[in-house]
Amino acid sequence: MIVQMSCMVVFLGLSTLGGIATSKPPQISVGLGYYCILPNKILLVSVIQAHDHSALTCSWSKLSGPGNVIFERPNDPVTYAVTSVPGKYVFKITAGVGQHTSEAQTAVNVYAPGAYTGNPILPGMFPDPHILYDNDRFYIYATSMENAEGAYGRASVWISEDFVNWQMKLTNWPVYGQFGGDIWAPDIIKKGDRYYQFITRSGGYDTWIAVADHPEGPWKNLRDNNTPIVSGGGNAGRIVAAYNMDSNPFIDDDGQAYMYWGWSEAMAAKLTPDLKDIDGPVYFLKGTKWLPDGGSMPQWLTVDLGESVAVTRIRTCPEFRHVAYGYKIEISENNKDWTLWVDHTANQTMKAGDGYIDTGDGKGRYVRITMTACEGNWAGLYSFDVFSGDKLVSRNKSVTASSVRGHGSEPANAVDDSGGPYLSDFVEGSYMIKRNGTYYLLYSSGALHDGSYSVHYAMSKHPMGPFVTPTDNIVLEMNEEKTTKGPGHNSVLKLNEQYYIVYHQHNQPHEEAGGVFRQTCADKMEFNADGTIKKVVPTQTGIGPLRPLKEQGIDIARGKYAQATSVKNGFYCAEYALDHNFASKWRAADNTYPQTLTVDLGGTFDISRIETSFEYPTLSYKYAIETSLDGKNWDIYVDKTAAFPTAVSPHRDAGEARAAFVRIIVEGCQRPENGAGIYTFKVFKK
Repeated sequence: MIVQMSCMVVFLGLSTLGGIATSKPPQISVGLGYYCILPNKILLVSVIQAHDHSALTCSWSKLSGPGNVIFERPNDPVTYAVTSVPGKYVFKITAGVGQHTSEAQTAVNVYAPGAYTGNPILPGMFPDPHILYDNDRFYIYATSMENAEGAYGRASVWISEDFVNWQMKLTNWPVYGQFGGDIWAPDIIKKGDRYYQFITRSGGYDTWIAVADHPEGPWKNLRDNNTPIVSGGGNAGRIVAAYNMDSNPFIDDDGQAYMYWGWSEAMAAKLTPDLKDIDGPVYFLKGTKWLPDGGSMPQWLTVDLGESVAVTRIRTCPEFRHVAYGYKIEISENNKDWTLWVDHTANQTMKAGDGYIDTGDGKGRYVRITMTACEGNWAGLYSFDVFSGDKLVSRNKSVTASSVRGHGSEPANAVDDSGGPYLSDFVEGSYMIKRNGTYYLLYSSGALHDGSYSVHYAMSKHPMGPFVTPTDNIVLEMNEEKTTKGPGHNSVLKLNEQYYIVYHQHNQPHEEAGGVFRQTCADKMEFNADGTIKKVVPTQTGIGPLRPLKEQGIDIARGKYAQATSVKNGFYCAEYALDHNFASKWRAADNTYPQTLTVDLGGTFDISRIETSFEYPTLSYKYAIETSLDGKNWDIYVDKTAAFPTAVSPHRDAGEARAAFVRIIVEGCQRPENGAGIYTFKVFKK
């Protein structure tokens, strides 16, 4: 039997010492306050474990904050706090059993009333968001995730008429489970009257394109032979396959289409007018480089200067800035007998950064660098510049190497005109915009699993570069109080000459699935007078409606109290389904079913519809909703337990009923490993 409970008290048995019953301090699991937008109430929740329930007491108090606060239930583990003054508040809950007490704190940012509804803007885990505005509607396409392990899910699109109220629909392409890999980072562009969707498939780290006559599809593969436009062995096969990801199409003012993509390596190419193929060479925006075959050491590269010269200075630019390389440089007159010029084979601490500069004395026709160590990475050189006095004598000279990875990684790349590395902080997530004749390439840097993930940018007067990074080229990073962590992989919306950056952030405070769970957010992006991008401070409030706000009605469940058959812990209490915040949710303790969430409306109302946003929107849940006047006798409002309904978000169930209590009974999830979970449960007044 499943017992109905709220985030209240779990009572444990008494412990004994020498046959005498003793008590221990209560254990408190307190949920984060997230944030509150006035005139909403501040939700404060906790789970308390105590050994002696008969003597248990608890109380809430305000530690700091600019306004007066009234606690609705000051002696209850779950309460709402009411204030009218915005600012940062810190609250404390104290629980006691006899002489033993425990305390816990939580902080809440309270914001003034406004037309914003807060970040994240979508319920669920939807990283890598791409925004499209077309025919007075907003569309967001993103990677989807469908279980606690971070499994990638079904293709979908979110649709809104005001940028506040969103509806998710599944799309037909790529077909889930029939594409040979996970689907990442969809990117959409409109050309003429048709829409083109670019996606990355993990199975081959390749880029596929589909076409449709409508932003919602149906989609079909663009290329006649049903192949990707780039892959490890395809048109961009100049480097390892893993680099071919996160493609971003861009159409210039003259109608020429381009594609930007890559992981670690930033690439770009022109596209044919029909977008089916790459037109011409692939440009390496970080500069071309020599790559040896595999990661074994040592690896060497030799430059033939053509004549014997005095070698006075050498600039070596390896592939990775953050790695310390061990290497030595030798010179020779005959390419057989070598003299040591400099020896850094013992280097373990000096990172490559913008390159190593070595000076010395010697004379020779041949110069050889031997790379002996690189912290578990492979050897590779963007440039190897040999100087005789002030003269660069190695440019475009004959060069050989110990090995070559393949076409595009030839030794000659280390002495060509490309230099490098440009965009040295590039990792992934390319996104191109053009403003006042300047091209801005935005991209993500750092590691997506932690707080180092961030959005950077570079500027150019040509779509293929060279790109120059401003002194401060960080657009978006973790904010000071860490309420936004790891913001990255963005797209940009331009609307009425205003710019907005749409990005993902970590799903704090949960940090599930090894840090890959991320949610979609949006903030305003502005430019300085000199054309550089102002640093965006990520907000909890977001940007609110961008078109006339579509009236939704009055949600009478908002700010009310609830109970659930089970709760995972204090971060997932039942009331989190009622706070209109997509960062919080109710989740059951495990994946056993049925699970029930019951809302006390605090009065009797005539209702007209109920909306439910489940934890994993692209999955189907079996559920039923019932209403009651007394909390004992229940009437069916809607029953969708016979079969899994079509996955949408939110589920909108219309019907007339008079009720003081409403409950949803969740019978199962399309992926049985998932427990019941709800971001929002809204009950609308007739």
